[in-house]
Amino acid sequence: MKIKAVLFDLDNTLVDFVEMKRKCCEQAARAMVDSGLDMKLEDACDKLHKTYWEVGIESDTAFTEFLKRTIGKVDDKILAAAINAYLRTKNVLLEPYPNVISTLTKLTKKGIVIGIVTDAPRLKAWQRLNAMKIHNLFDIVITPDDAGGLKTSQLPFKHVVKKLKMKPNEILFVGDSIERDMKGAKKMGMITALAKYSSNEKADPKIVDFVLSDIKEILHIIER
Repeated sequence: MKIKAVLFDLDNTLVDFVEMKRKCCEQAARAMVDSGLDMKLEDACDKLHKTYWEVGIESDTAFTEFLKRTIGKVDDKILAAAINAYLRTKNVLLEPYPNVISTLTKLTKKGIVIGIVTDAPRLKAWQRLNAMKIHNLFDIVITPDDAGGLKTSQLPFKHVVKKLKMKPNEILFVGDSIERDMKGAKKMGMITALAKYSSNEKADPKIVDFVLSDIKEILHIIER
């Protein structure tokens, strides 16, 4: 069966989201300490990062929750410094993995439909795509806001197949997580490729059809 579409997870498949978040938290913590937060920098970094994972990695309230937990109140001077440092760092670090742009461009030239299926909220997903200057390369972008659920529910996979009006086995899905990406796509009947360049997960051959050490290897799969 000929592959007609390639769909990608976003975070840790097209961009190193975890590393970006870690460094952004470090700079935000440093800015808070410089603005008067009475904590050692290492402790502030560690607690801020933990707060993010506890309240939600996409949360907009992590800084305020961190300050409530550490000093018992929200100090706007410290909060403003943290937000500004975080945003400055994020804008610098939001760069796609090597060969992402060239691979997407070549897929488009081959007439392959390309899209995103992500668990990130719609606005945040588009912000990241825009910051990386790849927002115009995709034919379709599906988020939980569009599909009514996360990828583990299979709703986004069902939604995108319906939107594309293709058979599932005409679609290649690329992601970094066995649980969140590969299982749902495989159950849907899609061809699956694990982004090993960003994942340490073991590829189960019953779930993963291809393992990518570099995103450009998708081109070889398409040609084959």
